[in-house]
Amino acid sequence: MAADKTQHQSQDALDKARDLSLEPTRPPANIPGYVLDQFLGSGAYGEVWRATDQKTGRRVAVKFYTQRSATDVQQLAQEVEKLVVLSADRYVVQLLDVGWTAQPPYYVMDFIEQGSLEEQLQKHGVYSADEAVELFQEIAQGMMHLHGKGIFHCDLKPANVLLDEDAKPRVADFGQSRLSGERSGALGTLYYMAPEQADLNAVPDARWDVYALGAILYRMLTGAPPYLCEALTEKIESSAAITDRLSAYRSALKESPPPTEHRSVAGVDRSLADIISRCIAFDPNDRFSSIQSVLFALKQRESRRERRPLLLLGIFGPLLLMGMMSLFGGWAFNQATTDTTDAVIAKAKESNEFKSRLAARTAAEQILEYFRVVEQLAKDEVFLQQFDKFDSNPDLQKARQIIANPIHNTLYEQGVRIETNPQVADARKTLLEHPDRGAMVPALTKRLYDRDQDYPEASSWFINDREGNQICSVFQADNHTLLNNYAFRTYFTGENRDLSYEPEKGDSAAAPETRLPDEIEDRNIIRQPHLSAIFLSQATNTWKVAFSAPIVREGKSRGIVAVTVELGDFMEFPNDTEQYVMLVDNRDGDKTQTILEHPLLTALRKSQSAIPPHLSEKTVDVPKDVVLDFFDPMGDEKEGGDYRKQSIAASAPVTIKRKPISTQELTKVDEATDNDGAVSIDTGLVVLAVEGYPRVIEPVDSLKDRLLKLLLAALLILATVAFGMWWLVNRTLQSSSQSAARMFGPASNQSWLTDQKTETLK
Repeated sequence: MAADKTQHQSQDALDKARDLSLEPTRPPANIPGYVLDQFLGSGAYGEVWRATDQKTGRRVAVKFYTQRSATDVQQLAQEVEKLVVLSADRYVVQLLDVGWTAQPPYYVMDFIEQGSLEEQLQKHGVYSADEAVELFQEIAQGMMHLHGKGIFHCDLKPANVLLDEDAKPRVADFGQSRLSGERSGALGTLYYMAPEQADLNAVPDARWDVYALGAILYRMLTGAPPYLCEALTEKIESSAAITDRLSAYRSALKESPPPTEHRSVAGVDRSLADIISRCIAFDPNDRFSSIQSVLFALKQRESRRERRPLLLLGIFGPLLLMGMMSLFGGWAFNQATTDTTDAVIAKAKESNEFKSRLAARTAAEQILEYFRVVEQLAKDEVFLQQFDKFDSNPDLQKARQIIANPIHNTLYEQGVRIETNPQVADARKTLLEHPDRGAMVPALTKRLYDRDQDYPEASSWFINDREGNQICSVFQADNHTLLNNYAFRTYFTGENRDLSYEPEKGDSAAAPETRLPDEIEDRNIIRQPHLSAIFLSQATNTWKVAFSAPIVREGKSRGIVAVTVELGDFMEFPNDTEQYVMLVDNRDGDKTQTILEHPLLTALRKSQSAIPPHLSEKTVDVPKDVVLDFFDPMGDEKEGGDYRKQSIAASAPVTIKRKPISTQELTKVDEATDNDGAVSIDTGLVVLAVEGYPRVIEPVDSLKDRLLKLLLAALLILATVAFGMWWLVNRTLQSSSQSAARMFGPASNQSWLTDQKTETLK
């Protein structure tokens, strides 16, 4: 059963309508004065044909009552009666002529060119919300006219709404209509028929047409009437008796949840959705009581929409003004805090730059001090006489040659020297016990331990001969390096990294080879004081550096004097986790960008015997300029959680002023600064001054918090006042609307038209 077929009161009528629909090409009869030229459609009571009035040439529609029974005349009379009452009503298809005695009976009415709303929906689909509401209001206005004249349509649906040349609706097909005083039931069309109407004994009610109106609007918006379900349609059609079909229809609507698809349609606001839901409510007591109530609800909705700009202006005007004031205040606040933040950051940058330069200058002074003391010893006449005596001894020269190859460096196990080659052992014994070597030791001991002479603190002092052998040494800790060969070390060669020595085939600790690597055979020994590459302390796993100076005799370097320093004690500077300095080796080599000094390393060295390797080998990208987004790599480790923050960092190179002492240093010279030719030389070490960013802007953040609280409090007060004004205005408008709505709301089970008496055909 199609969704737009009017329900009938007998199966015979259905069968007859089906038979008639099989012959749409032949009109039921010829009508004098009219030429029937096109079949338009059929229904339960007959067919509709398009015709041309031969007198005027006007197009008309002819409705034939083709059942050829006594009820045809009665049905025709009832429909004509309503059309006569509605004559000249622009919302109704107008009656032009009636064939009472014709076989079959007929009447002639206006032909509407654009066809029905059903045809339009099938051709073009759904309407937009605004278009649907506009057409719906026109249909409702026409229905209100019908009800005002005591007529209930009882079969309102898109197929019975015709659209004229101006797309204005006209209500048609009053075959099921009833006068307000009639008590006989009337059946409508599935899904457009109110549930209580689906009863042969139901009394006509204005709310039937209210339901149908709501269903039409629902169809225009969603494309289908409410509750439409294929399964339900099949169930209804499977019932033979009309009463069973009607009962199934009522039960299905009662058990189904209220339709909601219209609420998700674009342009359907809550107010319109509520109107539709109230029109198609299952319980008639929940529906609008009249068409006039529906129109009033739409008018209220439209009025609210028209008032909305004024309400918004009245509500948000003050808010807008205050908002603009707030924006201006916010802008001023932001500008002030931004300027303050910039000033604080600029001050922090300046402070960190100063601190890095100060720390770099302190480090440079320390470097110069170590250079001073090693050069002093290397030029001390008493020491030089002792060294010359040792260096010129032929027996000692031979012993030095035997141990000169790095492959013969002594091995230790648990502090005990292991020597596998007897000749090397004898040579070391000769050197170790010779008084000429021992005569140089007191000079080293004095500089390591004698604080009265104001010597800087050191880890060790040692002397290497021209072969690179460590012939004398004094250490703060145990010394396992005495009489080993270190001709490959940077403090001996002056290179930026240690030389490599790979023993050739045949070399072994058992063969006392005197051959040295090519670099060492060339006697690549420093000729000026030198700052060595860094190396790890075996005891504490902290970084050390050596300051060395050549022992020059007769214009040639005959050995070196060196002092080693643990870099954890190199710079004395107050540090905490929020503001601190670190020393970084930025020289070329395999240890470039290694962190040498850091507050975390200092703290760990005091609390435990050795620094963990993963911390001692940490590196950092040294920024060239002051940066605001520096993140300390120590913060990536579990021990460095206090340093895991955004920071401001400034770097400063450690430079010393003196005459260039090597070709390498000449490449690092900035410009001459003294009349005696002293220049600023970059040591390759860099100081980073770091300050936590949150600490820098903490005063600004505190100021922001206070100002924001004041601003939020002011906005809250303004919002409260605006809301109070809106509530008062809205409450007043709602009270007015509710008072008017009570005049048109559902007050009883019957329409206000039910009790009207009209003259009807008996």
